[in-house]
This record gives sequence, C-alpha cells and structure tokens, in this order.
Amino acid sequence: MSVGEEFSISEKNKEIEQLRARLPSDVDKDMYNDTYQLYLILKEYNFDVNEGEIALKKILNWKTKLQLEKYDEANISELIKKYFEKHLLGFSKENGVVHYFPFGKLDSKGVCMSIKFSDLEKLFGKIFEDDLQMQRTKKEADGSYPRTICIFDMEGLTFANATDKKGIDYIIRILKSYQDYYPGILKTIYVINISTYFLIPCSIVKSCLSSSFVSRVQFYGTDDWQEELLKVIDADHLPAFLGGNKTDPDGNPLCKTLVMQAGKIDEKHYIQKSKTPIVNSPGVKKIVLARASFSEIELEIKEDGSLIEWEFETKTRDIGFGLFYKDKTEEEKIIELVPLLRIDTEDYSETGVYKCEKAGTYIMLFDNSYSWIRSKEIYYRTKITLKKEHEAALQD
Repeated sequence: MSVGEEFSISEKNKEIEQLRARLPSDVDKDMYNDTYQLYLILKEYNFDVNEGEIALKKILNWKTKLQLEKYDEANISELIKKYFEKHLLGFSKENGVVHYFPFGKLDSKGVCMSIKFSDLEKLFGKIFEDDLQMQRTKKEADGSYPRTICIFDMEGLTFANATDKKGIDYIIRILKSYQDYYPGILKTIYVINISTYFLIPCSIVKSCLSSSFVSRVQFYGTDDWQEELLKVIDADHLPAFLGGNKTDPDGNPLCKTLVMQAGKIDEKHYIQKSKTPIVNSPGVKKIVLARASFSEIELEIKEDGSLIEWEFETKTRDIGFGLFYKDKTEEEKIIELVPLLRIDTEDYSETGVYKCEKAGTYIMLFDNSYSWIRSKEIYYRTKITLKKEHEAALQD
C-alpha cells in the first residue's frame, strides 16, 4: 500500500466506517476487520456508501452461494485438477501473488463440453479468495497490501477457440466475478502473445467489463513482454519459457510441475458425449455448394455493438468460412473481419460469435472454391443478439 493510498484511506475513514456499520451481524471477522477491502469496494463506486452497500451485499450473497469455506479439494474432479489447479508461479517484486494461465492453448470447447460452469466458478472463486487471504496476512505482517498479477498467455489460440461463444461467455463470467466480488485486489493482467484471432473475443470481453478493470490489462504481441514481466517479477520466480530462470528439477524450462500447459481434452470426459446434428434444429437452413463455388449470406445489423452468432456443419469433409463487412461509406469495399479458414465439422458443429462495432451489412461466406471434385451440403443457422440482450443474459 502506497503512502498516497494510506492518506486516501484516512481521508475516507467516515465512509468506511459507515459501510462497516452496515455489514450484517453474522459476517466473518476477516471481512469486518478488513478496512482496506472496504476502502477498495467504496473506491470502485466513488465512495458512495449506498452503492458500496449494494455491491457488498452482492459480494456476500455470491460467497454464500459458492460456499467457499466448504471447498474440498478431495471432491474436485481430476479433469479440473489437471487443467486448472497448477497456476501459481510465485510472487512479484512487491510480494504479490503471480498466476499463469495458458488460455491460448486451452481446449475451450472441450472445457465447455466437460466442466459445468458452476464447478469452474467455484474453483476460480477459491483462487480469488486465497489471494485475498494472502494479502490480508501480508498486511498483518508488515502493513503492506501487495496486489495480484496474472499472466494470460494467448500463444496457440485457434480460430475455433477465439470465436467459441460458450467459451467467451465462461471467460466473461469469470472476469466479472473477479471485478465485482474482489474489487481492487488485482494489480495487472499481462496478456501476451496476442494474434489477429485474439481481437475477435477481446472486443466482446472488454465491452462487458468496467473501464476501471480494463485499465489494469496490458496487451503484448509476441515481442517485448518478457522485458516487462522481468520489471515486476524476479527472474528466479519466473519460468524459463517466460524469460526467467526457473525450471523443473529435471531442467525442463516449461515448469510442468509448477503450471499447467493446457492441451486437448479427451472426449471421454465430455458430459455430452455424442454428436447431435443440427440438421433438424429450429431455424436451420440448407445450402448445397457445387464444386469450385461459394455462397455469400448477407446479414443486416441495425445497432452498433450487436453480436452475430453462427453454427454450421457439413455432411462430409470441410468447408471454408469467413466473415466480412460491406463498407458503403465511400467506394463500396469488402473488409475481412474473420479470416477465411477451412473448417472440418464432421465430428461437431462449428459455433462462433463476432461483435459488430458498427451497424451495416455483414457477409458470411461459405467457400468450396478449393474443391474441384466434391460438392458440399451445409446446414447453418445465425442469430443477431443486441448488446443489451447479451449483457442481460450474462447477468442471468
């Protein structure tokens, strides 16, 4: 905690005590005594005690729902342990907790097919709660309140994961939990190895978070991030694959004993193990593409910030798919939004989502021009979701 922040807390002591007085009688003593957490909650709401009380009630209700005090690692599935429980790198130079999550290599669809969100929410809630407890312990020891650093590694992000709506919703819900129920404990999220695909989910996720939370996120491509990490994390606490000195006991720079490295989830873990074709689902349309041909489907978007959702499958082999915008401001030109990519949907249908920054005409392209032998039978459906509808769905 900086000298300036200590001064701010003393200046806001009246509001802090007013909020503390509104805590329910059965609240745990750590929450009651944590002046700094009450200060952080009020800070998020411009020290409006009434708004702070509403936020505090939501925090307490969420913690009651999750029952984190009854979190039993023995009852956590082996799948969750394998893919999510190894994430703690060590501590920053300010002695804050440092987490690493390889979201780019994570099998987004596999996670959504295999893990209930309620289980994932409880796991991350436990991570957040442990960080808060570590900060409280540190404050009791030396008066400091070091905040958490997260590293989100996007290396290996695929088109399928970047556009997977359910996976994006999972990320939004987890980050909103961090934002809403643990205000102020985060110092910085370093998002590294971002690519063109990353821009697709990023615009959707950012629109669902507060400007205060987004301001704590720093974005890096494939260069320069190692130097930035070493400014805040000692090299001995940083794995070699992230530019530090730490390795596994056998010298492996990936530090697999310390952090997960993600990967594909075996279908034996799927909650829904069999493919359900969408051919007979409501709203599904059919097109047949002759060999060496393509089909353009125009979608009219009437409100800025709307989402285009799609799902499609082919009866055999793969099909090219891309999303474009028809710019009519000057000379009409077609702008590529989702790069054209050949996608195999024989095992599972392809689902995706894109946030339309502005209203206008969007074009979904199915491309079979590369095939000189086979025609393709495609079943697809689309949905336009307004920004306010998507935000309401996330709240529910």
